[in-house]
Amino acid sequence: MPPLEREAMRLRSLIDDADAIIVGIGSGMSSAAGFNHYNHAGMTRAGMADWQQAFGFKSLFDGFYHLYPSLEQQWAYYARYIDFMLREPASQPYLDLRSLIGHKDYFILSTNVDTQVEKTFPAERTCNYQGSFAHLQCKQPCCDEIFDASPYVERMLAGMAGFEIRSEDVPRCPYCGWQLVPWVRDDTFLQGTAWREGLERYEHFVRERGSSRVLLLELGVGEMTPGIITLPFWSMTAKLPDAHLLSVNISGDSAPLQLGSKAEAIQADLRTLLSAARAGDEQRGEASYRKPSSLNA
Repeated sequence: MPPLEREAMRLRSLIDDADAIIVGIGSGMSSAAGFNHYNHAGMTRAGMADWQQAFGFKSLFDGFYHLYPSLEQQWAYYARYIDFMLREPASQPYLDLRSLIGHKDYFILSTNVDTQVEKTFPAERTCNYQGSFAHLQCKQPCCDEIFDASPYVERMLAGMAGFEIRSEDVPRCPYCGWQLVPWVRDDTFLQGTAWREGLERYEHFVRERGSSRVLLLELGVGEMTPGIITLPFWSMTAKLPDAHLLSVNISGDSAPLQLGSKAEAIQADLRTLLSAARAGDEQRGEASYRKPSSLNA
C-alpha cells in the first residue's frame, strides 16, 4: 500500500474511533491552502506585487510589520491585505477537514488569523486564540468591543490613491477617537469578551469530554507558540485516560517519546493527506451504499 494511502487510512481510522475530536490548527494548515504569509509567493497570491516592487517586501507579514511614515500608508497596506483575506473563500484543506470530522463531536482551536476557520466551521465549535483579521479593535483599547472590518476596508479601498488612503478614512474608535487596529495578537491585543467566550467554549468542551475517547489532532502546528496548542495537547494526552494524539506536519514525523503509544506523528503535506482521506471516506461511503442489505440478498 502506498504511504499516502496508508496514512490517510490511519487518519480516518482514528477519527472513526474517537468519541470527541479536538483539532489544533496552526500556520501549516493555511500554508497548505496556499496562504503563504511568510514568503514572496504570498504577495503574488494576494495581488500585492505592486507593494513588493515598491517597498521590497519579501512576504505579506513583512509588509504588515513594516514601520510606515504615516497612518495613511500603513492602512493602505492593511486594507489591501485584509481585503484579500476577507474575499478568499474557504479553501480545500479546510473543506476536506470539515468533511472528515463534521459528523463527529469536535472542537477547533486555531492560532491562524486569516479567517479560514470562521468561513468553514460554526463559531460555537471554534476558538480563534490569536484573533482574526475579520475584526478591528481600539488600539488603547478603551472598550471591550471588536468591530467588523469589512465596512472600514471597503471605505478605505474606495478612496485609495496609490499607496495611501485618505486621512478621514483611517479607522477610528467610535468611543474615544483613537485609531483602530486589526484584532490580532500583539502588545495591545484585546483579550475581552469575544476572546474569553472562545476560550471558555474550548475549555468547556475539554472538561465535558475528558472521560471519553478523545482524539487530539494537531494540523500544521509549528514551534512559534507551543504554549497554545502543542504543550497543552501533550498534557491532555498524558492526563486523559483514553486520549490519543496525532500530529501532522510537513516538517517532522516524531511524536513525544514520553507519551509512548498514546501519540504518533505523520509527516505529510496537509493538502494531499486531507484530500486523500476525504476521497477514501467517499469511496467507503459509496461502497457501503452499493452493498445489498441482508433483507434483499
